[in-house]
Amino acid sequence: MNTNVLLIVTLIIMAAAVVITLKVGSTLSNKEGNSTYSANRGRKWGRLLSIYLVVIVAVLIIFIAIMNE
Repeated sequence: MNTNVLLIVTLIIMAAAVVITLKVGSTLSNKEGNSTYSANRGRKWGRLLSIYLVVIVAVLIIFIAIMNE
């Protein structure tokens, strides 16, 4: 598979994951079902963003390694 196509598909999947995560996190049923949902919101977002950052860096490293071969 062409590396450009692979990169585009990966970026689409990662963007979709971010959008879906934000939609799930902002649903009314999620807020109503868990009374402690809004507690420590900053820490939860920080942890989530750090996970996304680690994955993005890992994907970039993989693509750089593939493109240098």
